[in-house]
This record gives sequence, C-alpha cells and structure tokens, in this order.
Amino acid sequence: MTADPASLTHHPAPHRDRVGRYESAFGLLGGPLAWFVQLCTGYGLASWSCFPKDQRGLTPIEGAAWIWPTIIAMLVAAVVIALAACYTSWRLFRRTRDEAAKGHHHLMEVGVGRTRFVALWGVLLGGGFALATIINAVAFMVLPRCAG
Repeated sequence: MTADPASLTHHPAPHRDRVGRYESAFGLLGGPLAWFVQLCTGYGLASWSCFPKDQRGLTPIEGAAWIWPTIIAMLVAAVVIALAACYTSWRLFRRTRDEAAKGHHHLMEVGVGRTRFVALWGVLLGGGFALATIINAVAFMVLPRCAG
C-alpha cells in the first residue's frame, strides 16, 4: 500500500513551507487541549464546593461564590481557543488545499498532502471541541449544583 521511496519524485508534503510548525500544532491540538483543561478544572471546582470533605452538602459552601464566574470564564475561554484553533486550521487548509492535483487513490499510495490532512483534521477537531465545550456549558447551566 505504500509507495517505494525511490519512486517519489517530490516531497510528500510539497507545501510544508507554507505552514508553520507551531501554527499547525495549535490548529490541531488547541481545541482538544482547551476542552480537556476546562473539563478537568471545571469538574474539580464545581464538585469541591459541594464536597469539601467526605460528606456531600446540599448547598455550596460559604465563600465559594467565586467558583461560578470562574467556571463560566473557563468555558468561554475554552470555546474561544477552540474556535481560534479551528480558524487557524481553516487558514492553513486554504493555503495547502492544492497540494496535490491527482485523485485520492494516488494520494493514498504516496502519502502526498500531509499538511493539508493535518489542517483538515484541525478544522474538524477545533469545531468539534468548541461544540463539546458549549454542550458542557449547557449542562453546567441546567443541572442543579449540589442537591442533584
């Protein structure tokens, strides 16, 4: 399924000079990492105000009023980061979309279009994790805080 390296007449990612390494990494990993950090820290903050010790409380503990705005700010920041990663990948995809002129069967054989492939997955992951973060926000707003 892979082509003989000696038969390749050009680099498998001919437009790699149009894409920065860090720009590509942010576009691919920005959305998933923002969602992961938001999910883990948001869960920790939200549960700590109801479970400060070994017994669950029916209401959040005194002095924990800062938790709600902090979680909201983290949700908004995660959506903004994921959308920025999606937009970055979209720009990279537009720069590299003409990386190979032949059909997709040829591309599978020689592996041409790597930068375009990474950019396309960055668009999908950035948009998908922005949506996942919005769903987390809806769940956070709708579900009861402690007494659930």
